[in-house]
Amino acid sequence: MCGIFFSICNRNDQPIHFKNEIYQDISESLARRGPDDHQVIETECGNVGLYFAGWVLHMQGQQICSQPAQSKKGNILLWNGEVFDGLKVSPGQSDTTALLSSLDKCDDEEILQLLSCIEGPWSFVYYHLANSKVYFGRDYFGRRSLVWNWDENTLTLASVCSRNASWEEVAGCGIFCVNIKDGQSGFKKSIVLHPWKCITNPRPKVCEDFQTGRILNTAMHTKYKYKLDNYPLVDLPHISSHVEPLTILAKSCSDKNLWPVCREFIAKLKRSVMKRTSAHTSTGENCNIGVLFSGGVDCSVLALLADIYIPKDEAIDLLNVAFEQRRKLSKTKQSNALVKDNIYEVPDRITGRSSYQELKDLCPKRKWNFVEINVTLEELGEKRVERISMLSCPKSTVLDDSIACAIWFASRGEGLLNGEQKYRSNARVLLCGMGADEQLAGYSRHRGIYDRNNDWGAVGDEINMEVERISARNLGRDDRIISDHGKEARFPYFDEEVVQFLCSLPVHVKADLRLERGIGEKILLRGAAYDLGLHGAAVAPKRAIQFGSRIAKAENRKEKGGDSCERLKNNFASQIHIFKNAKL
Repeated sequence: MCGIFFSICNRNDQPIHFKNEIYQDISESLARRGPDDHQVIETECGNVGLYFAGWVLHMQGQQICSQPAQSKKGNILLWNGEVFDGLKVSPGQSDTTALLSSLDKCDDEEILQLLSCIEGPWSFVYYHLANSKVYFGRDYFGRRSLVWNWDENTLTLASVCSRNASWEEVAGCGIFCVNIKDGQSGFKKSIVLHPWKCITNPRPKVCEDFQTGRILNTAMHTKYKYKLDNYPLVDLPHISSHVEPLTILAKSCSDKNLWPVCREFIAKLKRSVMKRTSAHTSTGENCNIGVLFSGGVDCSVLALLADIYIPKDEAIDLLNVAFEQRRKLSKTKQSNALVKDNIYEVPDRITGRSSYQELKDLCPKRKWNFVEINVTLEELGEKRVERISMLSCPKSTVLDDSIACAIWFASRGEGLLNGEQKYRSNARVLLCGMGADEQLAGYSRHRGIYDRNNDWGAVGDEINMEVERISARNLGRDDRIISDHGKEARFPYFDEEVVQFLCSLPVHVKADLRLERGIGEKILLRGAAYDLGLHGAAVAPKRAIQFGSRIAKAENRKEKGGDSCERLKNNFASQIHIFKNAKL
């Protein structure tokens, strides 16, 4: 993984790149993403200057591959990604080295074809000297951050952005290309977008902003296609409300003949987790892998599957975050003490402990570190101003703020073991459960659509839309947040093979919204968890991280998630004043 900075400008119109204001604003954040190595290459093409800077977090290969990487032909690559499939990478070889070597052999058309075949999370900038073109983009799901900023004579690309300029996320809708010679009169006008084939209908708005080039095939085909005869929708028998949820889940999976599909899903997830837990170089620490862990079914399944592939002498860190809850005034010292002792006893802490115990019972030879990450209101305000507000940019809603804060503290990994021993996780790879809710109808809006329309097709259309637009929503933000700690996020539910498998299934196999909450949504994953022995996690209620960690309640604000968040704009002193008053 690396931090990327690239700037291209007419040399007569702009100062030296590495001294410009944008670079100075974000270089510290880029260095935090890649603490192991840093390199700069500056070159020119006619009257156009090109500036490449890279910061490396060493994850693959026996030796660090410095970035930007330059070939003997003069081609330059900035690569922030992992190659899981679509390109041969020899054992012990850096994927950056393998990719640059392959790109060196390609002409213009072959460059596009090679990049579109790579499976895994990535963002990149590639300068091809012979044709004077710069290619850049993000993978289909936008799992790695890439943002851009431009004016008439300058184009800047980076992994993170600043508050002091107008930035946008690069859309994960294809590969962009700038012909440097054509761009001397204005780089934006010369950008050509080569869109992914699977998202050209309906045509995204971003396609209208640029010239459209060749339509690219990808490994992804996300529109759901299935034969209903293979998965008939069966009537549900009447089940008494007194029956335990676990019994209802097991009976429903049996009645619907879901167990074979659950096991096929487990096989796909196993392969996904295997790729994401083996594609890294050991740091020599006792723990190399962590899990963002609420105790819910999504993350618990990932943790259990990770146990299969991680050496038994390594620990796995389960990172569980909770935010300080306001203390209610009490009349007695005894009740005051009780309230104080429970200010971090939030829903995710409770389910986290329960699922942690299940993992210990199922995998007794593994050392599981359940890390209780407790965040005070003062520290929340401080780190929001120091780090999180800039990393969230260009995202700026109340929901972005809540999720970004929760993920930043969780991924930092500073907390307590056994409720008392101070601990900081050194895991550089973090498994994240994002993607399960979008694909398996885990959100309340999915149930609302079904309840209003009694139409599985409408729910399927919503799922399809959410998967197609995911690159424009959350994952770039999450990458910026997690990478700030010199760690890498990996998303097993967004593995290309997993996504295509789920897209091949009808909605009622993935979720049965006729069943009650905590069972019907994500029933395929819940059935898989049951089959793996995670009986408690299988029926754990769905809670978004901002509610499970109680960050949404900690500040006691009546806001809507889509509102613009003023806290991301406020200065530190004003926030500390607000939080101190909030505790009174």
